[in-house]
Amino acid sequence: MIKLSEAIWVAIITGLFSLTGSIIAIVSTTRKQAAEMDKKLAVLETKMDGMQSDIQSHNGYAKMFAENIPAIKQHMEDVDRRLGDLERRSA
Repeated sequence: MIKLSEAIWVAIITGLFSLTGSIIAIVSTTRKQAAEMDKKLAVLETKMDGMQSDIQSHNGYAKMFAENIPAIKQHMEDVDRRLGDLERRSA
């Protein structure tokens, strides 16, 4: 076996401990960031669900108004005609 000086052994051991510490820190940070991203994703999904509900409600109102506009126009034409008749009678 090759004989290494004590300084080299100390450097190797110190390097291994440093590498182990770095790996542990990286894994820990990665796990924390992943957990934080999961929380943010859950919040985003909840907000999107609420927005989808709002959009469906809005589309329902838009459809209702689109269906009722011809009837409203007809009613306004009737009102305008009757108002014109009244104005002609009173003149």
